[in-house]
Amino acid sequence: MGVYQRDGRWMVFYHDDSGKRKDKSFGRGPEAFGLAEAFNTAVKSAKTSGTELPDAVSFTSQTRLQDHPFLTFQRTLNNPEESAVRFKDLAKKHLEHLAASGRTQRHIHNVSVLLKNQFLPVLGEKVVDQMTYHGDMLPFIRQFQAESSVTGKPRSQHTVNRYCDYVDAIFNFGLEMGLTKVNPLKGRKKSKETPRDVQLTLEDVKKIMKEAEPHLRWAMEVCFNLGTRPGPSELLSLKWANLDLEKGTAQIYATKNKQFRTVPINPNFIPRLKEMKQAATSEYVVEYRGKRLTTMRKAFNNACERAEIKYSARMYDLRHLFATTLLSKGADLAAVSKMMGHSTVKMTADTYYHYLQGEKERAVSLMPSLS
Repeated sequence: MGVYQRDGRWMVFYHDDSGKRKDKSFGRGPEAFGLAEAFNTAVKSAKTSGTELPDAVSFTSQTRLQDHPFLTFQRTLNNPEESAVRFKDLAKKHLEHLAASGRTQRHIHNVSVLLKNQFLPVLGEKVVDQMTYHGDMLPFIRQFQAESSVTGKPRSQHTVNRYCDYVDAIFNFGLEMGLTKVNPLKGRKKSKETPRDVQLTLEDVKKIMKEAEPHLRWAMEVCFNLGTRPGPSELLSLKWANLDLEKGTAQIYATKNKQFRTVPINPNFIPRLKEMKQAATSEYVVEYRGKRLTTMRKAFNNACERAEIKYSARMYDLRHLFATTLLSKGADLAAVSKMMGHSTVKMTADTYYHYLQGEKERAVSLMPSLS
């Protein structure tokens, strides 16, 4: 159950006593949002207590909006002196919105942890409509550019930008819902991020695989051959049902754009897949003792240490290696972009092409002579 928007209308979906899904519309605007939130809470309460579910029609006609705390935000907007939506309250509503919008539990958990450990201690009690960029957000940003208490090193610009993106999303949510009037981060220009220097080579991949545990070694094979994102969003969610070993294709679901993409499987890799499928004890391509994995970061880091890899390497670098290897062998940029699941070819070119040493020189060498 949850609150969501469809064509600007606030909706609540829930399941009735027979298990059938119901979708109730409450209209548009802040008042409709408040009604939807109130009804959603009433349904949750009824399910928890085991009492009869409220009737959507009678609930709407009988509910006195001023009696429901969900409309406190809207009421205070009409009186500047009472407008006191604090960042912590707005952040909580945003988390509920993410859940109702179908975002993964992992994403919601990650945002929750950032809020608890990083954002709320600094911004939690601040009234959003009284916040300014120079007075509140600039000191916040500078604080995160300082040394991390965990690593003892300054945070990368990439990390600082991601932190600001999360906070910006919360502010924009407040504006869109009519809960607040300002976005204190509006107009901020993202600082340019220094591209991460990926040093992993095929030779080092083989060294790491020799030191890897069997399930990690197999995961590295799959990641390199299919170019999947190595975490739970793609690689660790891949099921045998997603592979057609007769046609030689893999259907990979990307949680980023909620779409499947088709990746051709290297014919040389198909016998290995068939072998592993016969030995599989679960529906997942990558498993550990019959169970689905959620992370392999520690296992990968340990294997790198045993292989005496002296630079920083990540599982994600295998996906990078998949792309650069194909491009260096002359693969079509658009085809590689499709297999990577990028939204545009430009994204692929901007991300990977600068790693291909000598490609510009090779390109101009193809020009014929006029003499």
